[in-house]
Amino acid sequence: MQYEYCAKTTTGETLEGYLNASSTADVHRQLRQRDLYLVSATPSGSQGVFRAAGSVGHRRSRVGKRDLMALTSQLAIMARSGVDLATALGDVSRECRNPRLKDILERVHGEVLSGRSITSALGTYEHVFGQSYVASVAAAEAAGRLPEVLARLAALLRSELRMTSTIRSLLAYPLVLASVSALVVVALVFFVLPQFAGVFEQLELTLPLITRILVGAANEVRGRFWFWGPVFVGSIAGCIVFAMSGAGRAFLDRMLLSVVLVRDVTQSLLIGRAFRLLGTMIESGVPLQTGLRLTRSAFRSSLLQGLFRTLEDDVVNGRGLSAGLVSCRFVPSAAAQMVATAERTGTLALVTQQIGEYYEEDGETRLRELAGVLEPLMIIVMGVIVGLVVMSVMLPIFDFATAAH
Repeated sequence: MQYEYCAKTTTGETLEGYLNASSTADVHRQLRQRDLYLVSATPSGSQGVFRAAGSVGHRRSRVGKRDLMALTSQLAIMARSGVDLATALGDVSRECRNPRLKDILERVHGEVLSGRSITSALGTYEHVFGQSYVASVAAAEAAGRLPEVLARLAALLRSELRMTSTIRSLLAYPLVLASVSALVVVALVFFVLPQFAGVFEQLELTLPLITRILVGAANEVRGRFWFWGPVFVGSIAGCIVFAMSGAGRAFLDRMLLSVVLVRDVTQSLLIGRAFRLLGTMIESGVPLQTGLRLTRSAFRSSLLQGLFRTLEDDVVNGRGLSAGLVSCRFVPSAAAQMVATAERTGTLALVTQQIGEYYEEDGETRLRELAGVLEPLMIIVMGVIVGLVVMSVMLPIFDFATAAH
């Protein structure tokens, strides 16, 4: 029987073709003899597809950064202690509590025991570990510096987790405050105020302007909810679709890097993260051009991708990094000058890591300062809005009390 197969090479490349075999197990055996690893096998003319265990179940899933950091830290400690990599992978896979990661580690361990390099074994699961991670391990394995590079990767992942946790904790309070305040205002305008409006009409009171505006808006929305409801939902959906489109992402990226209140924070965080990742890869032995490409692919910001695409072209054409960094408006001039000095002195790996660490800390400090300003500002704004709604209710009551008196 003829089978159509999809397989991986030892370098992680995907190959497709046809084989004459008696079963899928025979397909697997023939491919292993050619140093290929089966991903899927389909009898010709059949709709049923046999997939190698673990090949697709993990294709669409990523292992969390925290699990990856714990794994890398454990491997670094074992490697520094003199434990060989195959043994370390076996020990870590047995203790791993994440089922997806455990399955992947067991497969990587088996492939390493069968003679494959750690680079090619990890390359099969590049969608899980990330291109920059696999490239750093590959360079470290070639240079014999695996313990050092694993420790550096663990520190990088730990820093990323700490930064993510800091951002979430700092933004949590303003977001919760804004959400609760918005719910209170909606409840006052659409449920409380209309009740008072009925009382005011019975008393034949002349309502203040602000009360008439809010009552009119509430009555309009409540009376034609069939129209305004879809309009609201459609607007939200349109904003989401726009934000997910190429033009929308580019617009949001420009806003984040140019709006006065947030640009200092986003510029420091993005530049710091990018330079630290690039420095880590260069220090691990990854070629500069490859490091620039992998750094570009690690970020979703279109502006940052454009910058690193320009830097990659400059390196290919022998112009170096400094010219592209100096001409970029969202890269701090001090960072560009330090990179120019590092290129002249041959200390690019060390300097880019130090630049990354400095601007990550600077971005975190600026974010804390911004959160400290936003919290009281949001309280004031929401207090004013709630005060206006309450005033629209109380003013007619005061007028009625004054007239009755």
